[in-house]
Amino acid sequence: MPFAERARMMMKAAEILDGEKEVFARIMTTEMGKTLRSAVDEAAKCGWVCRYYAENAEKFLADEIVETTASRSYIRYQPLGAVLAVMPWEFSVLAGAAIAAPALMAGNVGTFETCFDRSAKRAGDRRYFPESGIS
Repeated sequence: MPFAERARMMMKAAEILDGEKEVFARIMTTEMGKTLRSAVDEAAKCGWVCRYYAENAEKFLADEIVETTASRSYIRYQPLGAVLAVMPWEFSVLAGAAIAAPALMAGNVGTFETCFDRSAKRAGDRRYFPESGIS
């Protein structure tokens, strides 16, 4: 999938996070014990992370010309494949976004496994990417 398409979906995820940060914050407050203010801030930072990688991943991963004795040498960044993140129940939503956004923008696929007893937070975490077209 081209960078432009990945960036479009990542920007949509940022819009969802920004638009519903109070909803995500209430889930974090209920299930993680965060203050509402810190939870709202964390949700907003998640949107920022998604926007940051949507706007910058293509240049971060651009081919780099390397001077060698060969006629043409360069470093090319390729997707790694599947990225798995196993997170404890108290992991921040920001930690999840900070892992997912760069991995997805680099063309990898990813999956998260979270603690089974935090069903509302888990549903929130898994909502903003699928609704943005990233699934």
